[in-house]
Amino acid sequence: MGSIRQAEPPAPQLMWHRRFGLRLLMAAPLFALPCAAAVDERESLRDLDGVKVVVEDVPHDLSRDRLQKDIESKLKLAGIKVLNSGEFPVGDPYLRVRASTTAERAGLVAYNLDLEFAQVVFLRRDPTITFNRAPTWKAIQRIGLVPQAKLAESIERDLSEQVDQFIAAFYFVNPK
Repeated sequence: MGSIRQAEPPAPQLMWHRRFGLRLLMAAPLFALPCAAAVDERESLRDLDGVKVVVEDVPHDLSRDRLQKDIESKLKLAGIKVLNSGEFPVGDPYLRVRASTTAERAGLVAYNLDLEFAQVVFLRRDPTITFNRAPTWKAIQRIGLVPQAKLAESIERDLSEQVDQFIAAFYFVNPK
């Protein structure tokens, strides 16, 4: 007759992985929330006459004018009208870029990049209340940690991907 062997308790590392995996599965629905909100946000892009591009904060390694021209060129190439600073269509819509960085540490720099669409907004329950340029759509935020020498390249690449998100959202509600 064979002997009955009692199971050994799992190693502490295995228990940690199981607990972490369970928590991750429980939190999974939370990761879907931004996607669900994106459907409503895209509606704020419907029937736009065009957009202005405003590059607000950028690190000293980057040219504000160059970033603005790159974004405007990409929008024009996609068939989206780019407004100049003297044009004020309904809602005064614009794309706003903000980039911030940390000081270099151990050869690395952290950055945060935001691209959002803002326009004049009225409260539905009281149209006399107006918010001057509230954000109504936002690209997926980009955060990176790169060597100082790669900072400008990384921000430009991530910003280009964010502009692609805007173009896709725009054409989702404004098919050609």
